[in-house]
Amino acid sequence: MVYQLSFKLLNLIRNMKRKFILIVIVFITLSLQFCTQPSELDDPVVAKPTDRMKARIYPQIYYISIGENGVVNEQFTNVEKGAFEPRKAEISVDTLSQTPLVWFKLNLERKHFEYQEKGSRRLTIKSINFNIDSFPIVGFPLPFRTFESPKSWIKVNLARGPKKDFDTIVDPTIKPNYFEIGFNYNKRFREIWALGYGKIYNTRYALTKRDTTVIDSILKTRYDTIWIDNKPYVKKVDYWEVKVIKLQIEEITPFPDSLLLNFKIRLKY
Repeated sequence: MVYQLSFKLLNLIRNMKRKFILIVIVFITLSLQFCTQPSELDDPVVAKPTDRMKARIYPQIYYISIGENGVVNEQFTNVEKGAFEPRKAEISVDTLSQTPLVWFKLNLERKHFEYQEKGSRRLTIKSINFNIDSFPIVGFPLPFRTFESPKSWIKVNLARGPKKDFDTIVDPTIKPNYFEIGFNYNKRFREIWALGYGKIYNTRYALTKRDTTVIDSILKTRYDTIWIDNKPYVKKVDYWEVKVIKLQIEEITPFPDSLLLNFKIRLKY
């Protein structure tokens, strides 16, 4: 009898242990599930914006370098020195595209322009106007052709001589001219470089002033009244009057010329 009671007690204890182990397993499982959910909320979530306008970056001009036939003018934004002044700058970059796209509208105007009559008399830039629409950022320059991008254009205002009448606006993308531009995007340093090269063919004009003296003769008529046999007669007399005229003559001489253009523009955001 005692043996049977001991055996039943032993089975009861075993069953209780099994139930206890099952309860512990269920509790641990539920605890892990509830514990992992808050941790998942704490994990960083990568936001993927869908609004392209809100995802654009808007860099500012930090550095400008313009080269004309080997003569380079450099300018930082925090320094007033420099040959060119940026105006009407509207620059933005779409970073959602597989290949980033840039909108680059910028007008660079030369400050305190004076055409050199003596020394190096070449074609000179007075202003450059960029209007580039959704241009791909591929890391190297591309030939720029307005017919491939109808909304984009580039205009260069050239000084071709000492008189303002000699100035002209040219399209550097039309033959025989050549122009290329490229953009480099460095996300790590939060900067974009705009790099360009071009060659423009045109005509410059030299103005020579000469002082000269011109001797001019003018045919005039004089009338004289004479008396013959107590009768008046009117006599017509033709004569030449000589005049000395001093003149200043401007002689304009055209020369075929070219302009080699290099530029670097650093943008920071």
